[in-house]
Amino acid sequence: MKRLQRESKKIKKARERFRHMAAYFKKLWENAPFAYHVLNTEGIITNVNKTEARMLGYKKEEMVGKSIFDFILPEQRLEAQKRFRQKLAGKGLPREKDIIYLKKDGSKVYVATNDRIERDKQGKIIAVHTTMVDITDYKQMEVDLKASEERYKDLVEKAGTAILIDDKEGNFKYVNKRYAEIFGYTVEEMKRLSISSVVHPDDVKRVMSYHKGRLQGKKVPSKYEFKGIKKDGSTIYLEVDAAVLKEGKIPVGTRSYLWDITERKKTEAALRESEEKFRSIVEYSHEGILMVDDNYKLIYCNDELCRMLGRSRDEIIGQDFRKFLDEESRALVADRYLRRQAGEGMPPRYEFNIVKKDGTKRRVEISSDVIKDAAGKMKTVAQLLDITERKRAEEANHEMMKNLRKALNGTINVIASVVEARDPFTSGHQRRVADLARTIATEMKLPPDSIEAIRSAAIIHDLGKIHVPADILNKPGKLNEMEFNFIKAHPQVGYEILKDIEFPWPVAKIVYQHHERWNGSGYPQGLSNDEILLEARILAVADVVEAMASHRPYRPPLGIEKALEELSQNRGRLYDPRVVDACLRVFKEKKYTFK
Repeated sequence: MKRLQRESKKIKKARERFRHMAAYFKKLWENAPFAYHVLNTEGIITNVNKTEARMLGYKKEEMVGKSIFDFILPEQRLEAQKRFRQKLAGKGLPREKDIIYLKKDGSKVYVATNDRIERDKQGKIIAVHTTMVDITDYKQMEVDLKASEERYKDLVEKAGTAILIDDKEGNFKYVNKRYAEIFGYTVEEMKRLSISSVVHPDDVKRVMSYHKGRLQGKKVPSKYEFKGIKKDGSTIYLEVDAAVLKEGKIPVGTRSYLWDITERKKTEAALRESEEKFRSIVEYSHEGILMVDDNYKLIYCNDELCRMLGRSRDEIIGQDFRKFLDEESRALVADRYLRRQAGEGMPPRYEFNIVKKDGTKRRVEISSDVIKDAAGKMKTVAQLLDITERKRAEEANHEMMKNLRKALNGTINVIASVVEARDPFTSGHQRRVADLARTIATEMKLPPDSIEAIRSAAIIHDLGKIHVPADILNKPGKLNEMEFNFIKAHPQVGYEILKDIEFPWPVAKIVYQHHERWNGSGYPQGLSNDEILLEARILAVADVVEAMASHRPYRPPLGIEKALEELSQNRGRLYDPRVVDACLRVFKEKKYTFK
């Protein structure tokens, strides 16, 4: 009995070990480094390991029970099925072809397979065991390598670089198409030539000495330039890069890359000529030309800059450019440099003072630009124009204009006084109209010249009334038609008096048009809208407001409110709407009052 119990325990332990071993080997099989599946004789998957399922992007359950051919690229399925049937029939097959499987996401997997037939005890085939290895990367390498070989083969023949292989005597053994094209021969013609056939007589000795020296192991240039001779006898310029070819350790010839640099040589010659011309222009320029680095260090200056600073080149080159500026100009230049570096848009020209060696100052105008040199470093190139005399002339001219304007204003005031002397009842009218017109123009943001034109015209706008008899001007009652026609003629008379005087503004026309109205109902020309000068439209509004607000021989003052009401009611009919709006703002918002 005890013996049976011992045997039973041994059997249990053996079974337990077997289960552990089975689980262990199943785990190994599931996670093997190769894919593995089992097919029945119909090609249905009866088992598949996790490695294969992962490789194709499926779960095991999604593959078991499916035909293996469902996972093969459609174009290969018929061939795969045919080979499977031949394998089951025991027919000998050539080497197993690589098969393309489709992953669940539709991408391709190249695999190499190895099959093993399983038979029962009677020798009947019951299953096919297949191991697979993912060779997609290998296949891609094959494709890339083949493409690369084709590409390089094509590149050699079609390369922009000419390629030559020659022997120890310099006879051509191989040339590509580009090499032949450079010299104007066919490839076949070139194979019958040698180095000395295509090198210019001036350079044959040098080129052949390099060739022989290279093969003898001497130190000669590998890359150099020489002149060549084309088939038609014309000269070309060439650059070559040569190296020794060996069989084992024995030199047998050279390999050379060749470039036609004829155009480059022509360009270099043209560039040298251009540089000489540019240097002459710069050196003989009437402007000082300089170049500084990003620390203001002067690295170039022309003769004119030396003259402007009263110093020699040796005293300028290498110095901080700011050393030659006065204190105010140093701050200005530094500020503009920093703002430009910060990306602010700065005017290309500005002015500052330079200080000569003797301490005198000169006013200059600078125009500069930032460039990059060959090393990518920032440099500033600038042109300096000495404008000292021009500035002095401008200041003198400004002073002269100031005096002329002062004299002109004095003349205008005298004329205004003459008009007021003839019409004492409206004394001050023109000056008050001028002040209001100037204020309206300022509110409308007109330029200073236009504002001054309006003020000057307004202060003498009634000049034409000097031809009107004093008894009509001072008549307390209503004017008859003839008397009113005298009054209506005053813009024309004023224009005739002023038209030949050379004012800096169209004063005569403004006076002529100050009784025109927006809708064309005014006089003397019946102008309308933009036919009337803007200055005259402003003067018209100011004239109406002052006239209504002030005393007249034929009526008491109507007041500002009545005058503004007149403007509002006739805005866009008799008066320019923009001018009316500006006038109303002046009185209502800015609280304007007549002085």
